[in-house]
Amino acid sequence: MEAMAVTLKDIAERTGVSPSVVSTVLSGRDNGTFVSEQTRSKVIQVAEMLHYTPVRSGRPRGSRRLRRQREEHFIGVWDPVYSPNTAHYIQNLQAALHRHAEQSGAGAEDDYGLRLLTTDDLPRLDAIGIMGLVLVTPELLPREAAAATIPCVMLGEADGAPRDLVQVHADNAQEGCLLGEYLWGLGHRRAALLASSARPRVAFRRFQGLQSVWTERGGDPALVLPVRYDKDPALSEREQVRQAVLSLYGPNAPQQNRPTALLCADEHVAAVAAQTLAEIGLRVPADVSLAAFGDTPRLGEAMTPPLTTVREPVAQLAAAAITQLYRLHEAKVTDDPEQHDLAFPGELVMRASCAPPAA
Repeated sequence: MEAMAVTLKDIAERTGVSPSVVSTVLSGRDNGTFVSEQTRSKVIQVAEMLHYTPVRSGRPRGSRRLRRQREEHFIGVWDPVYSPNTAHYIQNLQAALHRHAEQSGAGAEDDYGLRLLTTDDLPRLDAIGIMGLVLVTPELLPREAAAATIPCVMLGEADGAPRDLVQVHADNAQEGCLLGEYLWGLGHRRAALLASSARPRVAFRRFQGLQSVWTERGGDPALVLPVRYDKDPALSEREQVRQAVLSLYGPNAPQQNRPTALLCADEHVAAVAAQTLAEIGLRVPADVSLAAFGDTPRLGEAMTPPLTTVREPVAQLAAAAITQLYRLHEAKVTDDPEQHDLAFPGELVMRASCAPPAA
């Protein structure tokens, strides 16, 4: 006599959760239901203990074990900082992963998804079924990720990364050039780049691009200033940005050669800079032109005035990261440096926060 098939209800009764939660966990799809990692792990363990197999149309019951197949298509995303841009990256990574599934002819039995990882997950990537890893904060490259045996792609660029680690990133020098050429064309000859030491390589590349415009146009590159805003760890990031802006434009700041244009690491820094400038009676863009890198959806354009930005090619970066992960998985990435360092150009988005400098 054939044994009764295990159902979602059976697993739900054993784990003490609803069948809908069991379905969410075992399908691997995001339907808006939050499930803790503890509950997720318990559901999967019980499903395996009961030898649960899903019913797929056109495929006999038990012909393929669900979890093993799902494991082969889960990609881990690691970002311990979880910056405001992380959600934007995750959305684009998810879209790129689904496009890859469609283009590769994935069947109904194939599950694809992302899993946001904690640092504790890194030593056990194989055990939790991760087939590839995307690092969103390259400056905090973990030792476990560098030593991982699964395919690994860095979304960004950083000093000290292993040479064989694939880096997919914006062309930061080109982005600096874009803003530099735009501001130079408006008539600016003095500028400052406000950046964090947490991303030294990114800041350096952008500064190189910006300063190169001054050099090529016959300007004085010494009038392009690199300004760190995170010198005092005792202060909040907001206060550190505020103090950096005051060091350039406050009542005690040198008035000679004061920058007429201020470039910020991202829109969040630019928002604090704009508020600080307003506090000391300086107007954007009448007194100081303001710009930033990143162009997070709806953030820069919601500022007053709307913020000029360089839009990072996030969709391209995400698609390239997914493509390279699968190429690594299939051993199609060679030792060619061009396959290990992929840079994509940004796009200038001109809004109302920049204008010719005051006479």
